[in-house]
Amino acid sequence: MDLVYDKYFEQIYSWAIKKTNNKEDAEDLTNNVFLAIFEYFNKNIAIEKLDNLIWKIAHNIWCMKAKNYIKEKDNIALDEINTSYDEKYLDKVIYNEIMNNLNNIGLTENEFLTFKLYYCQDLSINEISDKLKTSQSNIKYYLYSARKKVRERYNE
Repeated sequence: MDLVYDKYFEQIYSWAIKKTNNKEDAEDLTNNVFLAIFEYFNKNIAIEKLDNLIWKIAHNIWCMKAKNYIKEKDNIALDEINTSYDEKYLDKVIYNEIMNNLNNIGLTENEFLTFKLYYCQDLSINEISDKLKTSQSNIKYYLYSARKKVRERYNE
């Protein structure tokens, strides 16, 4: 764990400063990220790509902190979020960021629609198949292909 801390502390802290625009919040966010990483290591689960795991944990911790901020509205501003916005605003921001990232990955129209319906609208493969008027096996292939492209993009 010490090696991970030494290797990633500066990167995580710099990222946290950019996200929070506040030293105290950045320190809290960094501590929470490393606490979550430590807890994950204690589960003794095999880790394929450490870098991906660390940034996924950091992103999830940030999202939880941002959602809690929106709910509580008593904390110092995070990422310049206006306190007059509600949770739907944050969901819209996250949704738009995801969609912009997906557009830059090079998904086909069918892959994009399937990925969006499955992950963003929580539709089942059967529901997506009915909506797009194609077979379930095509939907499964589109999801497989989209996931593969996303993985390749973020493993670079």
